[in-house]
Amino acid sequence: MKERLDFLDMDKCECKNTLVEGGGIGVAVETAASHIKVEPAADGGSVVKVESTYKLLPGVDEKDEEAKAKEALTAIFKGAEAYLVANPDAYN
Repeated sequence: MKERLDFLDMDKCECKNTLVEGGGIGVAVETAASHIKVEPAADGGSVVKVESTYKLLPGVDEKDEEAKAKEALTAIFKGAEAYLVANPDAYN
């Protein structure tokens, strides 16, 4: 899977990217983009907000693709969270 970084603001902890290859591009998805923002939480942790926009190819089931996308994104963030919890010096 290849993505293009369209926008990065390290001070505001947000980025925008566009999927350019893989991840269903050309198979089920015509275009896909995400806006990711990390904000401080009241308990001292963080809240990650993700807004994804996509255009499906004709005949593709929207609910099925949406479920797959949510599952894949959740797995990525859970994996990153597990790594960072296990390796707290990785981000200091």
